[in-house]
Amino acid sequence: LIVYGFFNARNLIIGPEIDIYSPSNNIETADNLIVIKGKAENVSFISLNERLISVDSNGLFQEKFLLSPGSNIIEIKASDRFKKTIQKSLQIYYKQETSTTTEINL
Repeated sequence: LIVYGFFNARNLIIGPEIDIYSPSNNIETADNLIVIKGKAENVSFISLNERLISVDSNGLFQEKFLLSPGSNIIEIKASDRFKKTIQKSLQIYYKQETSTTTEINL
């Protein structure tokens, strides 16, 4: 009976969990649009930089994010129905490619 009670209360004890599959933390990219993929468990609310995102029935999420030139900090926050929260952060550096122009002097 105790084991059964513990098994059913595991979500209350563990709290929310977030796993980010891609992108990796502290990367440099030349693409200004990235796709953030991951899995969230035991959550009732999840946000990406304070913007509510959705998860599917398996807890998977996938969101596009537009990067600004330079360093970008992406925060994913989640909470469960008991107000336990967790936060994960990614730092992505977007190195904007410069185009070279050639002047023609006549």
